[in-house]
Amino acid sequence: MKAITNVRKLWNNGAESPFPALKLEDIDKLKQQTGATHVVAIRWTYCGQDFETPHQVSVLPDRTGLVYCEGGGPAGKRLIVLNGDGTQRVVICVPRVDANSRPEEGYLALPPSSASFGGIDWGCEGNDGYTDYLFEFDWSTGALLRYARPTRPW
Repeated sequence: MKAITNVRKLWNNGAESPFPALKLEDIDKLKQQTGATHVVAIRWTYCGQDFETPHQVSVLPDRTGLVYCEGGGPAGKRLIVLNGDGTQRVVICVPRVDANSRPEEGYLALPPSSASFGGIDWGCEGNDGYTDYLFEFDWSTGALLRYARPTRPW
C-alpha cells in the first residue's frame, strides 16, 4: 500500500503549515504574518493527488491512512479510519471488554496516547463506560488487539 506524504494544516485564510504541529512561537508568527486565525482542514498527498478532511486527525504509523474521532474533536464514540485516498476504511466503536462494560456510555480518544503501558505503544485512551483503558486496535480491520487498564490516572 502506498504512503501518505506532505501532510499539512490548512488555515482559514489558505495558509498551510506542517503537520502535526509547529512550535507555539511559530504558530504565533504564522498568524501574525498571514492573518490566519484557526485550522480548517488537514491536507495530504497520496499517489500524487491532494486530499483533505476538516477533522482533527492522526496519521497512522505506517502512513497508509488517517484516523479521526467521529464529530471531528479529540474524543468521541467512534474512530473513523480513512485510507490514503480519503475513503473510509473501517469504523471502530467503544469495545465491550467485560460484563461491566457499557460502550454506549464510553468514549475513544484520538491516538496516539501519551501514555504507554501494557506494551501498547500506539494506542488510544478511552473508557468502556465503566473504567479507563488504553486500547490497541488493528487499524486495517478495526479489531481490538489488546487493552490495558492504567495503574494511575493519565
